[in-house]
Amino acid sequence: MLCRAALILSLSAAPALARDLPLSCSGTAPDWRLDLLGPVAVFHFPTRSEMDVKLITPAEGRDWPVAKTLAGPRDTAIVLLNERSCSAADGTFPIEAQVLTQRGTTPLLLTGCCAVVE
Repeated sequence: MLCRAALILSLSAAPALARDLPLSCSGTAPDWRLDLLGPVAVFHFPTRSEMDVKLITPAEGRDWPVAKTLAGPRDTAIVLLNERSCSAADGTFPIEAQVLTQRGTTPLLLTGCCAVVE
């Protein structure tokens, strides 16, 4: 699910702006992966699509949750991130993700977990 070769950092030791650090997110049923790398996002669902992070919107008056609006030549998505324990088949992760996207004219909501990576 998430690349184990990457160094996973604990959010409890990170500053409140940990949401701005690089994240690797993924989910199953269906399988997908989203790497949030600063101003760029790489979305694998089902093929690789590179998108720009166009807008970052935190909840009013709070650090979390945060929404990131992604746009690319073929795809668009909004990812909602929340600093909440998230369980997956390969472990527990510090951030929960929900990705709103589409395939053709079919809207999709994908759910999964994220880890801060370096």
